[in-house]
Amino acid sequence: MSINSAMLAGVSGLVANSSALAAISDNIANVNTVGFKRSTSNFSTLVTSGNKNQTYSAGGVKAQTHQFISQQGLTQSTTSNLDISISGSGFFVTTEKPENLTATDTRSFTRAGSFQLDSLGYLRNDAGLYLQGWLADPVSGLITPDPSDLMQLASINVGSVGGTAEKTTRVGVNANLRSEQPVAAAVSYKVGTAGSPSKSNVVDSAGTSHNYDVIYSSTGIANPVSGNNEYLVDIKENGVIVATGKVAYDAATNEIVSSTIDYKGASPVAGSTTTTRINAAGDTIDLEDLGIIDTAGVDDAEVVAGKLYDPSTWSMSDYAKDNSKGVKPDFEVQIPLSDSKGGQRTVTLSLLKGPGPNQWYAELRAKPGDLANNGNGQISTGIVEFTTDGKLKSTGSLFGSTSPTAITIKSSGYIAPAVTPPAVQPPAPPTWADALGIDEQEVQIDLASAAGGLTQYNSQSVVQSVNTNGTAFGNLTNIEVDENGYVSAIFDNGVTRRIAQVAIATFSNPNGLKGVNGNAYRVTNESGTYSLKAPSQGGAGALAPSTLEASTVDLSQEFTGLITTQRAYSASSKIITTADQMLEELLNIKR
Repeated sequence: MSINSAMLAGVSGLVANSSALAAISDNIANVNTVGFKRSTSNFSTLVTSGNKNQTYSAGGVKAQTHQFISQQGLTQSTTSNLDISISGSGFFVTTEKPENLTATDTRSFTRAGSFQLDSLGYLRNDAGLYLQGWLADPVSGLITPDPSDLMQLASINVGSVGGTAEKTTRVGVNANLRSEQPVAAAVSYKVGTAGSPSKSNVVDSAGTSHNYDVIYSSTGIANPVSGNNEYLVDIKENGVIVATGKVAYDAATNEIVSSTIDYKGASPVAGSTTTTRINAAGDTIDLEDLGIIDTAGVDDAEVVAGKLYDPSTWSMSDYAKDNSKGVKPDFEVQIPLSDSKGGQRTVTLSLLKGPGPNQWYAELRAKPGDLANNGNGQISTGIVEFTTDGKLKSTGSLFGSTSPTAITIKSSGYIAPAVTPPAVQPPAPPTWADALGIDEQEVQIDLASAAGGLTQYNSQSVVQSVNTNGTAFGNLTNIEVDENGYVSAIFDNGVTRRIAQVAIATFSNPNGLKGVNGNAYRVTNESGTYSLKAPSQGGAGALAPSTLEASTVDLSQEFTGLITTQRAYSASSKIITTADQMLEELLNIKR
């Protein structure tokens, strides 16, 4: 009967509009809910089958509710570093518990990024859901996103991040050395009394008498391969070098063992342990007459008395330990280092003007007592040379041969591997003292390409700057999340350490997800399976730190829908009352 169908159509209208009112009510109630996605009810007709000649029978209406989950909400700035919004597609992956997760534990997906730390240090949003991500490797600190499986994700925890320190690995030195720095007597030693020739009335092979100055200079080389004591020797007449070369004495007997002294400019050099040429004509003088050898058998007695600089036996490092020994440097550069525990160590670059105009003897040393095998703290030695325009030319053996710009100090307790005889046991490398208990440290010391670098100009010796990395121990002060999803720990010593990366899940049909409590969603057949991605990768949205995604509810639209729904509901109720009145008229016919 058509009147009955009309009444039932009115009932369906009441049900459908009730559903629409519920959706509108939910929208209005969640107008301030972070990341909330509005719902709407769409109506569709219900038609009773029949042909055009039959009496019309009303079918009614059906309401279908839809959520606009893919709709992007406006971002709002906040003051919390742990508030995050997603700009683009995707959802945060969350769990209901932070630890001991298994494959059967429920994963929820949400856009509500208002996270805080719980009592255990896990990131949890206002609905109590724990944020998931890829954690940093505890040893290397590297983060490797693995989108293959949800089980590769873990709850992000910052409570386990303790204090940190970073050892120094790079140093940049900007300093100048005075080019006219006088050469110290401990570098270049003139035999004899000042103002008088070292040797007078020295007769050469042609019978000519000469007055000579004999000047010994340090080679600046530690532990020569020969194992002898080696010195540079200049023989001057009236201030002009007539012969020059290197002399070596046996370290045990002090007897001369070799000499390259020859007249200046000789080619090839024809050195002798008894005589030396003084000119191209071949005139010679005896080394004994010059005091370079001595009939008493102690050839280098005067040299030893002069205390010439020797980086292995009479060094600047010796002077730093005991100022009654060794040679005082002309200039020093202090280089502060942080060790593996955040302790503060100091490496000093000591410099002593060499006999050459562009030459300086250099030593790198730690504080005496900081090394296990060198009491004076000496790390390395070398000869630093400059070009004629004051730029650094070379650093000699100061940084060794394998790492030309770096020094390496072995860890505390290091034991050098034994060499099978008859091979010669090499010198033990510099090693941190056992009592320090710190790790091996390789430090690149940049003397050339750093800003300014090490120069030699005719100005006072001065350190402009020493720039180093590495830090002392620092405590955790803050947690930040960047647009690529990296969760970083900030320490009060300036160190920043990445501890995790937030994962983003995307779906082929996000509007097909099923809503659950806590403003979250779960997978359905209609939504399709998830795809895990790093933020800003493969179509996943970027993260916006210190912002939250606002609800997509528009109050003006909802209030308009509220009015129309109310009117539609009232109209549907009128259908029922009208049909009821018509049925009553029908019943009155029988009376």
